[in-house]
Amino acid sequence: MNYKIVSDDSELISKASNIFTSLNMKESIHIQEVDFWLIDANNLNKNSILSYKNKNEYSKLLFIVHSDEQIKTCLENNFLFYVTSSFTNLELSYWCKYFQSLEKTYSVKLEDNIVFNSNKKQLIKDDIDIDLTLQEFALLNAINNDDFIKTENLMTILELSTTSSVRTIINRIRKKVSNDIIVHKRHYGYKLNKLEIQNKNDEQNNSHIKELEEQNSLMQEIVDSSPIFIVTFVHKKLYCINKSFREFLGVEIIKELWDETKGDFFQLIKHNINEKELLKKELFSTGVHKVELLNFKSDETTIFNIKTYYFENLDKHLLIFEKI
Repeated sequence: MNYKIVSDDSELISKASNIFTSLNMKESIHIQEVDFWLIDANNLNKNSILSYKNKNEYSKLLFIVHSDEQIKTCLENNFLFYVTSSFTNLELSYWCKYFQSLEKTYSVKLEDNIVFNSNKKQLIKDDIDIDLTLQEFALLNAINNDDFIKTENLMTILELSTTSSVRTIINRIRKKVSNDIIVHKRHYGYKLNKLEIQNKNDEQNNSHIKELEEQNSLMQEIVDSSPIFIVTFVHKKLYCINKSFREFLGVEIIKELWDETKGDFFQLIKHNINEKELLKKELFSTGVHKVELLNFKSDETTIFNIKTYYFENLDKHLLIFEKI
């Protein structure tokens, strides 16, 4: 399960991140990859509330509240899941495990003629039970997930001494079933190859979500393939730097932007230290702006015109850089 934290509180971010890491959760860079949002209610405003109300239909949202008034705001906007700012490690862990449990179903179709029921410990092919060991069932249950499970994690879950033992169990299952019901992705691990089937009502209810996901995926592909330098911010937090800009800046700088400064993209722009907030205010206003960008790979600076666009409902800023 991928997560995103929306907060300006460094202590809160550090505390939550440590808990998420212990649960094998990963921080998401792109919004379309976020499964679980942890949102500091101190960051809520009219625009962001509207954005979260749209996400509330298909995302898992947990709000951190600091006052009774913020609880009232959450409930008035149908944000039903929240914790107080004094939450314990165990409390947040319970919430994460609860949201993770919503992703699993007891009975899943793997192919038209194959069904796996984790509750009854059954794997049925053509209405006939496949004879599997408890260890083989445990492995299938562990990978009955929307995310890939790493081989090393499966080794721990099954209490095995080597990763090759995991592969041996998977090979045994494949031979017994004679169908490739297990998907493997290098460096990511394994998951069940589920057959996605929805009834007509579900399709109608979720069609707009599917279209949005497809649109986001297509837009991301276009943005990443564009030679133009593009940066986007959501709730004024760094959201995405497209491929050509990442290559221009270099891998190390990108890592620093994401991992160390938590999205402080503005360190790249040459300015007087006392003018940083003024610079942010200017670049977050729509229109054309001129900046001098530092390239730490070459120790040179490049002058750009920046076109800024703002999408109010999403509280999203799009910045397009053009060399002068």
